[in-house]
Amino acid sequence: MDVIILEMPGVDGECLLKDYVSKIECLSFSHAVAMQMTSDVSNKERTSGKPNVQDFTLSKYMDKSSPVLNQACCEGRKIGDCKVTIGRNESGLVMPMMVYTLKDAMISSVSAASSGGDKPAETLTLNFTAIQWDYTAQKPDSTKEGNAGGKWDMKTNNAG
Repeated sequence: MDVIILEMPGVDGECLLKDYVSKIECLSFSHAVAMQMTSDVSNKERTSGKPNVQDFTLSKYMDKSSPVLNQACCEGRKIGDCKVTIGRNESGLVMPMMVYTLKDAMISSVSAASSGGDKPAETLTLNFTAIQWDYTAQKPDSTKEGNAGGKWDMKTNNAG
């Protein structure tokens, strides 16, 4: 993984990569889904609730998006659909490997930190109502080899 890029409507970053100019470059991301399970053998399905789709967390250096992100969080602003692209930087071109699409996103937290020896960084957490996962396999020469996708809508509690 060479690049993590956040595309957020109405919020510009400082990315200079082709096709991602003015998007937000990130340093790391974290996301998880979980299904509550039971050890009750009378429950053949073993699940005991609905899935827990956790907020999407990204870390990034402070940039011109920082004040806008903080204000949007304070306002409880509805951002719209956001995309997080995980990809390889191949001679200045981003080859997407995984794309997360977050529907009806809102910023649930922004926190800043610095250790003094590096640029200040911040952690951004996004809440959303539905998620889509799109994976593109790549051959060793960086050409596409196939794809797979999935999605989940938390409002309807299904893949619809």
